[in-house]
Amino acid sequence: MKGAEHHSPEAKLFVGLFDAIPFGVYVADFDTHDLIYVNDTFNRSMEGDNHKKCYEAIYQVSSPCAHCNMAKLQENRKNNAESMDVYQYFNEADDRWYQMQDKCITWPDGRNAKYSIAVDITDLKEVQNTLAEAHAELALNNRKLALAATTDMLTQLHNRLKTEWVLEQELTRSSRYETPLSVITIDLDHFKNVNDTYGHQVGDVVLIEAAKRFNEQVRDSDVVGRWGGEEFLVVCPQTNENDGLLVAEKLRASLAEIHFPIVGTVTASFGLASYKPGCTLKELIERSDKALYQAKALGRNCVQTFKK
Repeated sequence: MKGAEHHSPEAKLFVGLFDAIPFGVYVADFDTHDLIYVNDTFNRSMEGDNHKKCYEAIYQVSSPCAHCNMAKLQENRKNNAESMDVYQYFNEADDRWYQMQDKCITWPDGRNAKYSIAVDITDLKEVQNTLAEAHAELALNNRKLALAATTDMLTQLHNRLKTEWVLEQELTRSSRYETPLSVITIDLDHFKNVNDTYGHQVGDVVLIEAAKRFNEQVRDSDVVGRWGGEEFLVVCPQTNENDGLLVAEKLRASLAEIHFPIVGTVTASFGLASYKPGCTLKELIERSDKALYQAKALGRNCVQTFKK
């Protein structure tokens, strides 16, 4: 919009400054929303359709835009506050994203107006969205890797590394706060015979179902992990020896109740060790293992506590 009203020296100064900006610039009357001025860049994108209200010509709507900030800018100006607003806006009229900078201005003819500089950031937005998607996918993959590194893929229990880490944390807590802690080592009885007789696929089904049953029967505070092969380890925080025996016996009885396809009944031997002051991680696991060997020596399918 470059009519006679822009021929004054002051107006020419504004026009010269705005035309030098390589982004779209328009000036709109605060009271009427009439377009006072559109620079060359914006004028080309509007194809000369600049004799309308700003919301009609630029945003192609029939009433002032929902995001219109003219009232806020005027109020800030009256209160000597910051009268500039910077924001991002998606213009549905041309399906483009813009970085907008709006500010109050007094046009040379005395009208109060708003000038807006619109920088097309659509390409930048696409790059940002691509980066955001890449970061989200990377975070998801990292979580998957972390899960894979700490999970036994067959039974979906904690693997040995994660189980040992949990036990170490609980042992530290028991040592610091003098709280009880028990560890139960479980070994499925005669499991080699299951694999040799029925095959490893059948053996895997037994391991999966046994792990599921163990995990269902323990308390929320207990942690069941696959220790290796047909062995499992249960970490029982805040659990003394007597309570640990109850947990182990519950697991033993629950497993013995299952009727596995093809195999039938499967039992397990259980070794229990409880934390004693000064006990190390290695010592606690060794004591639990020795209790397990004692259970096996007594005929299997039973629970034994560690005895020197």
